[in-house]
Amino acid sequence: MKQSLAHIASSISINALRFALALVFAFSGIVKAIDPMGTVYKLGDYAEAFGLAVPFGLLLIGAMLLIIWEYVMGICLFFGIYRRFHLVQMIAFLAVMTPLTYYLALHNPVTDCGCFGDAVVLTNWQTFGKNVVLLLMAIISLIGNKFICRIISERVQWLAFVYAVVSLMVFMPYSLRHLPIVDFRPYHVGANIIEGMTIPEGAPQDEYETLFVLEKDGEQRTFTFDDYPDSTWTFVSRENRLVSKGYVPPITDFYITDLNGEDFTWELLEQPGYTFLVVAPNLNRSDEGMLDVINDLHDYAKVNDYAFYMLTSSGAEAIAQWIDHTGASYPYLQADEILLKTMIRANPGLILLKDGIVIGKWSKADMPRDGQLMVAVEDNVDMQITSHDIKERQMKVALWMFLPLLLLIVIDLYLKKNNNK
Repeated sequence: MKQSLAHIASSISINALRFALALVFAFSGIVKAIDPMGTVYKLGDYAEAFGLAVPFGLLLIGAMLLIIWEYVMGICLFFGIYRRFHLVQMIAFLAVMTPLTYYLALHNPVTDCGCFGDAVVLTNWQTFGKNVVLLLMAIISLIGNKFICRIISERVQWLAFVYAVVSLMVFMPYSLRHLPIVDFRPYHVGANIIEGMTIPEGAPQDEYETLFVLEKDGEQRTFTFDDYPDSTWTFVSRENRLVSKGYVPPITDFYITDLNGEDFTWELLEQPGYTFLVVAPNLNRSDEGMLDVINDLHDYAKVNDYAFYMLTSSGAEAIAQWIDHTGASYPYLQADEILLKTMIRANPGLILLKDGIVIGKWSKADMPRDGQLMVAVEDNVDMQITSHDIKERQMKVALWMFLPLLLLIVIDLYLKKNNNK
């Protein structure tokens, strides 16, 4: 009886660890697959921090392979298939990432690891702690892997593996061609940029503690106001230490200038009516094949008296070359490249604002064109992006990603039942 209870307790414990690991890895993979370009940018940050010049194509391939690897490890462990193989892979993966994130926590060359994309942002120390816990969980799960129960049988396990790989290989190009179906960043459709920059009244402020370094008889000690000693101690230095972090607004880096370097942020956000922003972080890498589409949008904006700007991080020389090469006559604004890449995952991409609120975003593949530009925005169904439209697209992708896996479980159970009969 004792052995049986111990066996049950071990089985419950190991499977609890297994499901937790599986969900973390699958979640990490799926949120990166939603926004693969974000992972490309993060890998680029890593490369830059370590002084490496990695071509964009290699970063893209590396990002896609990493995403597939994480997601497949999570899915396979969830189903209990190839469990020992994938647990060994997880341990190897975490054995590399744990010391790396410890280095990042110590030296902070990259502010966050990007392990969950923009869905869950962790500090480097939080990421290091997470990896230590996951590594321990993976080691324990490997030791007790005989207790891991299967959800599907061996005869169909290859189908789950193949579908996990294929579904991401289809989904990621879709996300790259269009925009992420879930926008975790503060510039999503419906976001009020002005409110996102504002600190609410009564919000907590940063709290600091003043520390004094004093010396007496060759000994230095640190004191606060509360335990400040008598005058026999000699003052050495003083510093302020952050005790608690105050409220940080979702948007802290939205700063736009004109070509003279003058602040244009509030003039842009407070434009009456609609404002079209063609966002091109790097004009040298922008698709010149989009020139006619952008020109048509500019003409459409002029006819309907809408504000229209090209927003780029390129310098004056690159802008001048672009104008000379394309003959484009629309006005230009400048902003930091990281900001523009955060605003929209496209080069170029289109953002439509109204009174500082994001009411539409399009990749270059989806920019309104031709017959879609025949009607004013307020009457144009092609430019009316509603929450229902977004949820419908998310539901379709969710069904594509997960419904076949659920059907596989049902089919496997049906086959087992028939075999038993």
